[in-house]
Amino acid sequence: MRAAAPTALALLALACTPSPRDPAPAPPPSPRAAAEAPPPPICARRAAGPAPAPLDATHAGSGVALAELGGRTLAFVADEDDAALHTVDIDARAALARTPLAGRPAQVIVLGDGRVVASLRDRALLEVLEPVGPAAPLERRCLVPVASEPVGLAMTPDRATLLVASRWGHALTSLATADLRRTGELPLARDPSAVVASSDGRRAFVSHAVGGRISVVTLGEGGAPTCARELSTDGVERRAPRSTSKLAKPFPPSSSGPSRKVSFDLEDGTPFQMRRPTVNVDRRGSQGFALARAASGAVFAPIALVDPGPATGAGGYGSALVHTVIEHIAVVDAMGERADVPPVSAHLGLRGCRLPRAAAIEPGDEVLLVACLGHDEVIAYDARAQIPGKPQRTGSVRDRELFRAHVGAGPTAIAVDGARRRAVVFSRFDGALTILPAARDPGPTAIGAAGKELAGELPVIALPRASRLDEQRAEGQRLFHAAGGRRVAFDGRACASCHPDGRDDALTWSTPEGPRQTPMLMRRLDGTAPYGWEGGKKDLESHFARTMSRLAGTGLSAKERDAIFAYLRGMDPPAEAAVLTAEERAALAAAPAGAAEPAAAEPAAGARAALAARGEELFHAREAGCSSCHVGDELTTDGARHDVRSATRFETERSFETPSLRFVGRSAPYYHDGRYPTLLALVEGVDGSMGHTAHLSAGERRALVAYLESL
Repeated sequence: MRAAAPTALALLALACTPSPRDPAPAPPPSPRAAAEAPPPPICARRAAGPAPAPLDATHAGSGVALAELGGRTLAFVADEDDAALHTVDIDARAALARTPLAGRPAQVIVLGDGRVVASLRDRALLEVLEPVGPAAPLERRCLVPVASEPVGLAMTPDRATLLVASRWGHALTSLATADLRRTGELPLARDPSAVVASSDGRRAFVSHAVGGRISVVTLGEGGAPTCARELSTDGVERRAPRSTSKLAKPFPPSSSGPSRKVSFDLEDGTPFQMRRPTVNVDRRGSQGFALARAASGAVFAPIALVDPGPATGAGGYGSALVHTVIEHIAVVDAMGERADVPPVSAHLGLRGCRLPRAAAIEPGDEVLLVACLGHDEVIAYDARAQIPGKPQRTGSVRDRELFRAHVGAGPTAIAVDGARRRAVVFSRFDGALTILPAARDPGPTAIGAAGKELAGELPVIALPRASRLDEQRAEGQRLFHAAGGRRVAFDGRACASCHPDGRDDALTWSTPEGPRQTPMLMRRLDGTAPYGWEGGKKDLESHFARTMSRLAGTGLSAKERDAIFAYLRGMDPPAEAAVLTAEERAALAAAPAGAAEPAAAEPAAGARAALAARGEELFHAREAGCSSCHVGDELTTDGARHDVRSATRFETERSFETPSLRFVGRSAPYYHDGRYPTLLALVEGVDGSMGHTAHLSAGERRALVAYLESL
C-alpha cells in the first residue's frame, strides 16, 4: 500500500508555467461590420428580453444555480433522477416549470448572458438552454459533445470560458461561452469531479472523487487548459491509543508515578481513558467531490480522511478499534502551490461528514457550507480561519463548526444567495429544496440549546417530478448512502464510503487475509461468482453477510439487502460518446474552433480502434494466455482460483479468484493488493505468473493496454 503523504503536501507532477489570460478588450464593432457579421451561431442567445443574472460570485456550477430575473430569485435545479431541469421561484417558494433534458444532469450553471448549461453525465453532452419566461420551460439552444461523463462546471472570472470536468473521460475541457466552441482539452488523473477557476483566471482547481488529489491546471490563452500538477490531500491523524475496555473509574495509581490520562468521549458519551503518548497515523484523502473558492482565492475541499490500516494483518477494513473514516477540509492556497491538511483527531465520532458532496461559501460572513450526503445535513464552518480544520491544538473540523441544519434525504447540491444571506440545498432522494440561513449568526433563537443544530422548521419546496426511481431502488439508494449509524459499519461508514457511485475508492485495505483492493461494483454483481478476492462465497447474499460481519455492523434485513442489490443493478456506465437522434444532431453545436475536420479526425479514431483490435488479438492469442482465465464475451471470470505467485508473506491465502475485466481501465490501481498503478505496469510485471507478456514488443504491450482500456 502507498504510504500517506505528510502534513505539508508536495506537488506530485511537473510544475506548470502560468501564462496571462486576460487580453485587452476588443473595440466594439462598427455599425457596418455589425451589419455584415454572420448570423449568430446555433448556441447563441436568441431572446431579446431581460436575461437571468447569475448570482454566484465565483462562477462555479452546482446541482442548483441561482439567478435573478425581474426581481425574482430563480433556482435552476439539475434533477438527475428525473432527467430534468426545474425552475423554482425561491422568494415565492413555488416550482414554476419542469424542462425535460436529453440526459441526466449532474450540474447546472448560468452563463453571463442568461443562458443555462447542464452537464448530462450519462450522454457525454452539455445541453445549452435559454429561459423564455419565468414560468415557462426552458428552450434548447444546442447540444455540445464533451468527454465521457461531464459533471463539474465552472466559468473563468471574465465569463468568457466554460470549464467542464469529465469523470469517466478523466479530462478537463474548455469552451468559449459565446458559441460553446471547444478551445482545449487536457487529460487528468482518474475521476475528476468538481472544478472552480482561480480569481485571476489563470488556474483551475479540480477535485477528484477518488485518489486523494487536487489537480491545479494552468489555463492558457482563451482559458484553454495547458498542463496540470497534483496536490495530495493525504493527511496525518494524531491518535491517542485507548484502553481495550471501558472504564467506569480512573486508572489506579502507578507505583512508578502518575500516568498520563486524556479523556476521550465518543458520540454516545462513553468515557475512555488513555495513558500512552499519541501516535501518528497516515490517512488517505478520499471523497473529493466538492470545492468552494473564497474571496481570498483560497479553495476549500471537504474530504474524508481514511485509515486503510497497516500492510500487515487486519486494520482499517475490519478493525473495531478506530474510526476508519473521519471528516476534514483541505485548503489550497490561491496560487495553487500547496494544500494544507493539518493533523487531526477523530473526536467527532459518528457525527462527522463522511460523504461530502457539495460546498459553497457565503462571501459576506465567509461561511463555508458543506452538504453531507448520508447524514442529510448541511454544516456551516468558519471560513475566516486560515485552516477551518486547524484549531489551536490538534482537533477536528468540529472546532470550526458554526451550526448544522437537517435537510431532506440525499443533499447533493448547494447554492448561496449572498445578498440575502441564505442558501438553497437540493436533496436528490426526496426531490426537494430547503432554504436555510447562511449568516455567521443565524439569529439568537435559531440554534437549539442542545447543540449546534438549527432549531425550528426550514422552508421546503417539493419539485414536481415526472419520473423517479421505483420504490425498491429508491430504498436501496438511501441505504447505500446511509452514514453515521452502526447498521453497515461500527464506525458509521456507508456502502458509498468504499464504493462511491457503485465504483471503487482506489484504496487497498488491510484485512485478516492480507491487503485487498476495493473492487468496482457497477455491472460486476452478476455473472462474476464466486465473490471476494479469495472466491470464498458462491452467492451475493453470503458475501454481503460476510462484509457486514467484517465491518461489525448491526446488520440489514434481507429486504434491505435486496434493495441495495436492485439499486446497484440499475447502474449503467456513462456513454463513451453520445449516440444522437436526428433531432439532436440538428441541434449539435458547430465544430470546435481549431479542431480537426471530421475527415481528418476519423483516421485518428480509426488508428485507436485498430490498436485496440490488435490488442484483442494478442489477448486471445495462445502465446499470451490471457483468455484462458478471462473467458466469454464479457471477459468476467472462469469462476476458479489460481495461484499466480502474487501472495506476499502477509497473506493467509495463496490463490485468488479471477476478477472481472469490465471497466478495468477505470479502476486503477491493479492486482489484489493494488501494487500496479497502471495497466501498462501490470502487463509488464506479470509475465509468467499471469499470462505471458515478455515476448511482446513495446508497441504490442501498448496495444494490449488499449484493448483493456476499451472494455
